[in-house]
Amino acid sequence: MIMRILHLVLLLWMPLTGYSQGEFLARLPVSGAVSELGISPSEEIWVGTRAGNVYYTKQIGGLWHFGPFTSKDEYSLSITGSFDRVSFFSKDTMMISGFIHGENGNQDFIYHSVDHGKTWNKVRFGNSSWLDAAYVNKNGKAWLSGSSQFIYHTSDYGKTWKTFPKVEQTGNLRFSTIYFACDEKTGLFGSFWNVLYRTSDNCISWEKLPTPLSQGKYTRLSKHDRPVIRKVRMFGGYYIINQQGRVFITKSDSINWEQLNNIIDFEVTESDRLYVIKQDRFVELYDSNFKPIWKSESKLKANPTAIAVRNESLFALTHETVYKVSPEVFISSDLYTDEVPIPEPYATVKYGGEVYGFQYKDILRYDKKSKSWYRYMTADFPIGNATVFDNRLLIADANLKQYYALDEQLVQLTRYDLPKSLFDTSQNSIAEFHIETGSQGCFHSDNSRRSYIRKSGRLILDTKRSTVGYLSSMPNEIDSNLLRQFIETVDESRFQTVSFTSLQISDRDISEFKRYIDREEKRIKKTGIDKFKTDDLYAFLGENTDFGFYKNVADSLSYIADEVIDQAFMQDYGNWSTTTEWRRVIFVFQDGKKLIVESSSDKPNYLHSPWTVDFEGLKLKSNSIHFGRMVDKLTRGDFLLSVAAEKNYALFKIADFLYRRKVKQSAY
Repeated sequence: MIMRILHLVLLLWMPLTGYSQGEFLARLPVSGAVSELGISPSEEIWVGTRAGNVYYTKQIGGLWHFGPFTSKDEYSLSITGSFDRVSFFSKDTMMISGFIHGENGNQDFIYHSVDHGKTWNKVRFGNSSWLDAAYVNKNGKAWLSGSSQFIYHTSDYGKTWKTFPKVEQTGNLRFSTIYFACDEKTGLFGSFWNVLYRTSDNCISWEKLPTPLSQGKYTRLSKHDRPVIRKVRMFGGYYIINQQGRVFITKSDSINWEQLNNIIDFEVTESDRLYVIKQDRFVELYDSNFKPIWKSESKLKANPTAIAVRNESLFALTHETVYKVSPEVFISSDLYTDEVPIPEPYATVKYGGEVYGFQYKDILRYDKKSKSWYRYMTADFPIGNATVFDNRLLIADANLKQYYALDEQLVQLTRYDLPKSLFDTSQNSIAEFHIETGSQGCFHSDNSRRSYIRKSGRLILDTKRSTVGYLSSMPNEIDSNLLRQFIETVDESRFQTVSFTSLQISDRDISEFKRYIDREEKRIKKTGIDKFKTDDLYAFLGENTDFGFYKNVADSLSYIADEVIDQAFMQDYGNWSTTTEWRRVIFVFQDGKKLIVESSSDKPNYLHSPWTVDFEGLKLKSNSIHFGRMVDKLTRGDFLLSVAAEKNYALFKIADFLYRRKVKQSAY
């Protein structure tokens, strides 16, 4: 019999028309990280989050709902703790586990429901613990473990629990993943720190197994890198494991791990078949003998944050979409809810008598009658900027490299090429020039500025608006022709890439860089990496970095494609700091319009590239090395970070970019 393959990609509003107008549906505002999916026997999808919230849908393609203990305020703080997972014992019996706070300060219970989540009771499982790992089977049995190091087991659908002793009586062995075979006796327990145990009698006795790391199948770059076993599964006569993002497989009767390339995640079905998600995000299915039997024709649009299996299908959750995948179906559905309105967008633009809003990929309009936002259309890319230019509504991608114009008649975006020249200083001269450094944090706001105003053909220092002593080595007068060259350089950089020749790297620079790498290798081998020194621009990955790779890159610079070098200098860095620091160069034209060129990266690239260019709301990215040099020369080396202006740093950024890319690729 020929099986008919049903390939479905659900349009977001098609299954929702019975509920409400699809364009008014809000994207589900998931608060907190999601690492596991809970799938019921009838394929309801439930998720718990680290922020202590629960969300669910009755079926893929249906509306999402706010679950128990969950506030509809996206920014509310949970007092319940962390809900790492929602698990199903049966259709109606469920539990929520993680790190749940009790009234007495203990974290020794799960939430348990026997009526499909209508009501929840606290059930004690043992000692207070953050339950990092859980495995629940269809026969009412489950195993939990976490920070207490004990293993907790139920055989009556979570009603009562018993405690198994610690596997290691000394030390701090903390399990991160658990999996049991159908015999309910054979289990694998992986830890956060390179330990793998097997039990053959349901946690009575233990056998320590080698891991990929202990067998030398890969090397940690740094002793600070936690060799966590993220997931372990068994199927047929095989074990499969994810350690530090690398996937390995071995025969279960003779442990000899072999790396599986290009796999980002995997899961095992009830019938011992293996789903794998490849690096290209296509899905493959293998039988219990590890023989390929199917590959999807479509792929996930993004890497999943959580996956699960139920009824021989794979379920996957990304930032905005949930998938159901099997040889019979490929269904994708974005996460929508009618329980909250579409929130105020992060950016708005008035155009053609309408107010447009922009939120991630969504282009919104404001409905004056209902006083609410609705989804006008959805772009194929995250929106990085929107503005009115040349009497058209333009929308840029997240990299600010490509612009699109909105066609209101066809309700679509068409590619738009900006004019070759954005600035005509011959018709619109420079009236003011400002250069400033600033810092903004939770409890401070600092800004230093040096300002110039036009007088005849020159720009003269404005002492009234300038910070005393700031960039005092700069000249008091600047020729307007020089500033015009600054603007022309920014304008032309839109059509240029950073090349090896533009860096002006000499043989002497390369030799000095290689000597620097040799010195750093000796130092790091001796003293190690200081992971807490976050302000070091020369940041290597670890003690086991391949320092020879950096020197080889320096020797082969002339053979590296310009596009690759340009990409290296286009890398921007941001961290979770609440403080933002910036360097700005501001040109004010005679008609009052402003051109702002800004660098605000926490760890700037060479000569503070890439620069963000903002011309009256039209934003671009500039990778101009020449602009950075001009600014550095004008300010006598006092404006940019001195390290960021070194040729040595330019060489490091190229080599480091290529090395980190190599390391990432080797993990798959």
